[in-house]
Amino acid sequence: MELYQYVELFFNYSKDNDYLKIENIRKEGWESFYKSLFDLFIIKKKDFDKKINVKAFLKNFSVIPSNDLNSQFQTIGNYNVINSHPIIKIDEDRYFDKEYSAKAGNNRGKVGEEITYDLLSSVFGLNNTLKSIKITTKKGKGDTDIDILCILGSKALCVQVKSKKLTELARKGEDNALKNDFKEAVQDAYEQGLICRQKLLEKKAKFFDVEGSEIKLSENIDEVYIMGITTENYPSLAHQSHIMLSKKEDDPFPIILTVFDLELLVYYLHDPYDFLYYIKQRISLMEYFIAEEEMVFLGYHLDQKLWKSPKVDMMTIESDFGNLIDRNYYPIKAGLKVSDKGDALKKIWKNENFNKLCNELKLFNKPKITDILFYLFDLSGKARENLVNLIISIKRKTLKDSKSHNFSMPPDYHYFPRVGISYVSLNSNNDIELKNKLMTLCQVRKYKSKGDVWIGFGSLKDSTKMIDHKRIF
Repeated sequence: MELYQYVELFFNYSKDNDYLKIENIRKEGWESFYKSLFDLFIIKKKDFDKKINVKAFLKNFSVIPSNDLNSQFQTIGNYNVINSHPIIKIDEDRYFDKEYSAKAGNNRGKVGEEITYDLLSSVFGLNNTLKSIKITTKKGKGDTDIDILCILGSKALCVQVKSKKLTELARKGEDNALKNDFKEAVQDAYEQGLICRQKLLEKKAKFFDVEGSEIKLSENIDEVYIMGITTENYPSLAHQSHIMLSKKEDDPFPIILTVFDLELLVYYLHDPYDFLYYIKQRISLMEYFIAEEEMVFLGYHLDQKLWKSPKVDMMTIESDFGNLIDRNYYPIKAGLKVSDKGDALKKIWKNENFNKLCNELKLFNKPKITDILFYLFDLSGKARENLVNLIISIKRKTLKDSKSHNFSMPPDYHYFPRVGISYVSLNSNNDIELKNKLMTLCQVRKYKSKGDVWIGFGSLKDSTKMIDHKRIF
């Protein structure tokens, strides 16, 4: 899969797809491939505008390799011809620009940010996805920047993108090389994310976009999740991030993904609330669930939901859950049709009425809706079904007997915070009366049940919606 993306470089002289299989690639194909990679660092005279006298420039700043080319460079202070002639002449038209390697790394970083921005903006929307944000304070202390910031109601996602490649020594398991690569790709992104998170929550700093215009962020942001993205494919990145990350006890964990992992998440969790709920669960349960790859976490979440069981202190997720992702994603990316028959993910978490309830909540477009939805997502499949069935039942009851009805679902005391839910079906269309009744019911039930959080929903008699009013206490 890693080589397949370069397949057109293998056979630029053939359109026969049969030749594009790795086992069929002949010597000529490999030579074509490496030549194409080499050409990434090549500049050619013919590529420049004829009006530009590039010939003279290349003549003055290039050298032809030879055994005694730099013989006078023996010690510190000696003349080094590479400093004054950094371009290597290969033939009359082609030149190898050593300095472009640094520029290529910088461009790779920019491309990584653009890819990450495109993926996240497809989930959160362009208006809620900001990039290249500068953070400044009056004293200039802790000034930094955020590569990408996503806003969803009262929650924010702070994303730092790194393009550090995994060195060959690290791939072979050399300890010091692995630690150094991890620091540059993960640890640095995390520490920068921590500073940005603090600035966002303190609400004392100023934020500016890439053009220097000040950005006014919502005062309702009460949580910031840290995400690190690497453009390189790091083996067992999820596991490494858990065991190698250096953090203070009270600091939150980050979630560290490759850009390939992020593409998977966006594909399966294209709703912003679903996506950010997954991020929240991964971060809050970082020390509870253990798995080698992000694909395994995602497969388990889509099938079982990432949720702590009161019966065990820690859980290792079998790699088989990653196969649930393999079944659909890669064939679809390759343009193949995949049947729904036997697809376990298509059968789980499908409740039309619960989805209707959530979609109605999203239309309120208020910051605290994010909190309410996250609490509802915490419900088990059975609890979700019970909730919507009770709502439908008492709405029908009100229409039948023209009386107000209500119900309450007590908290599950195995989990924290303890969240309860109350619902009022009013026998009139008086919105103020509904708000007052709902407030009273929620306050009483929260006090009696010793709940930490209480959610209230209500509906008017002639409304076709499941929810006309909502409260959170």
